[in-house]
Amino acid sequence: MDGQERRIMPRFYFVSRVDVLIAGSSDPVWGAVANISRTGVALYIRQPLKLRRKGTLRFLFQADDGREISETVPATILWQRGETAGLEFEHPLTAGSPAAQAVPRMADHLAKKEAAGGK
Repeated sequence: MDGQERRIMPRFYFVSRVDVLIAGSSDPVWGAVANISRTGVALYIRQPLKLRRKGTLRFLFQADDGREISETVPATILWQRGETAGLEFEHPLTAGSPAAQAVPRMADHLAKKEAAGGK
């Protein structure tokens, strides 16, 4: 590898538990977010995944009042190396897009990170 960046969007750190619901499977696979962008996410995950499989990512958050809230995003498994996997969102979470509006907490987090220069 030549060390050149291949990503088209910057990556940010985002603390959330993620359930990976693979098409055709009834049992979710648990994962944790390594980093996230408007086009996809890298997860720490212990179970092998089949490449190019489609599924749904269910991000779980805790609201200020303690309730658990979830946001879901359709995605495709692109790669896996050991216990890390990369998934691409079906539609990028670009500002104001229907995809971003469907996941307001994630979109807000990404917008804040972008505005702060990734800090």
